[in-house]
Amino acid sequence: MKIHQLSSERFLGIISILFLISLYINLGVQPVFLEEPRRAMIAMEMVENDNYIVPTQMGEYYYKKPPVFNWLLILSSKIFGGFSPWALRLPTVLSVLFAGLLLFGIGRRYVDKIFGWQLALLFSTGGAVYYYFSLIGEIDLFYTLVTIASFFTIFHFQQQRKWWQLFTLAYGLAAIGTLTKGLPSIPFLGLTLVAWLWYTGDWKKLFSFPHIGGIVVYGILIGGYALAYHQFNPIQDYIAQLFSESVNRTAVENSSWKIISHILNFPLDTIKDSLPGSLLLIFLIRKDWKKLLFSHPLLAFSVIAFLINYALYWLSPGTRQRYIYMLYPFLLIIGLYVYRYRDTGPLWSQRVFSVLVGVVLVVACLGSIALNFIPSFDFLHNRWLISLLFTIVFGGLFLLYRQDKQRPLLWLLLAGVVFRLFFDFTIPHQRAHDSTGQINRDKAVEIHELVHEDALYIYKGARFSFTTVYYLNRLRGKALHRKYDLIPDSYFIAPEAALPEYPALIKLQFHDSYFKLIKVE
Repeated sequence: MKIHQLSSERFLGIISILFLISLYINLGVQPVFLEEPRRAMIAMEMVENDNYIVPTQMGEYYYKKPPVFNWLLILSSKIFGGFSPWALRLPTVLSVLFAGLLLFGIGRRYVDKIFGWQLALLFSTGGAVYYYFSLIGEIDLFYTLVTIASFFTIFHFQQQRKWWQLFTLAYGLAAIGTLTKGLPSIPFLGLTLVAWLWYTGDWKKLFSFPHIGGIVVYGILIGGYALAYHQFNPIQDYIAQLFSESVNRTAVENSSWKIISHILNFPLDTIKDSLPGSLLLIFLIRKDWKKLLFSHPLLAFSVIAFLINYALYWLSPGTRQRYIYMLYPFLLIIGLYVYRYRDTGPLWSQRVFSVLVGVVLVVACLGSIALNFIPSFDFLHNRWLISLLFTIVFGGLFLLYRQDKQRPLLWLLLAGVVFRLFFDFTIPHQRAHDSTGQINRDKAVEIHELVHEDALYIYKGARFSFTTVYYLNRLRGKALHRKYDLIPDSYFIAPEAALPEYPALIKLQFHDSYFKLIKVE
């Protein structure tokens, strides 16, 4: 059978199988880094304290994030035998999969099966999601899943005219979002509800009993957690810190230059991080774009929900793209829908997109060859074999694509998934071999070999590597705490300039700060 005779459903099936495989290959190889160790440390301390309500970090109250994601990490650790990097990252991978399934369901119901399938893959294989955040045990993709579910609950049940389901489920999901990441769930829900119900002429439902019911659901969930938390620590401290976290990302706390720079760069970062799906937006450059955008309820909802929520973050310096991953599906819905009508648009857009797909395949092929000449991969066993295999694969895909140029999007999706497989066999090993995370992990092993089970603390408020702390916690089987007074017969990790009377048993570095391990006799 020739490649062009392969049905689109079978083509998508092949891509999906490779996609699923790619998510799990070498998932636990690279050391934990960035915010991963923080999430793990807090979850570890919840288990150690036998308190799943109050987050703590190195023995001190932690106010910046509520505990829902930590509960997921704890559950994963119990199922898979501890807080391993693999167990920490599994909730993130599952969040990507469930978000994809949700988008598939919405796309299939309101357009058709192929649309839903392509939408799910476009989001799940988007650059920042697929090549970065799906590899780490961070909070953002789970929060993205919850918020996407809240958005499409509003759309689906408004279309079905089922108001009780709309408000109770949307507010319930917003409560879960609030207990995951804090206050951003409130504007996401409020802005989307008001804008969409205003557009559809259903704004009076904002003053209905179902809406009151939704608010009650939100109040019960948030209030119940607040009451439980208050039994251990004043809840007002928690609320004040969460509010401060949100305000610090708005224009209120930033200079004029930061605001201007953010406004100019933020849309470019959105396009970059949502590649390759954002390439489809070139098909929006057509005379009847306004008519097309509002020709379908799902399109109209995507336009309105994206604009009303994006504006808030666009005008808020200090925000990052990961805060708006839940808005990316709206861009992809728009791009994918206009892509379907490419034959009625300008011919140049089809030619440009077709050429870009070919360029992607050629660049991927050249990148596979280049693996042999990058010094940081000299350690990699069978590097030549990996390079040869993927060079042949990408070269073959390019030749097959030339026979089937009528389906460039499917070839683009396939190229992205195969490149992730190439990524899986190279980058995690490189990070495990030579990276800051690997250095910090090795320092934890060195400290543990000296200290063993003796008392060990962080001295005062020193901002030390959480990666090192995470691995020390695992090696020692207990959480490392801060102490503000020296304790005899104990080890301390302290800033190098502090306590000059104590010699350094081990020297450590974290960014531009230097630390030492000391023994207090």
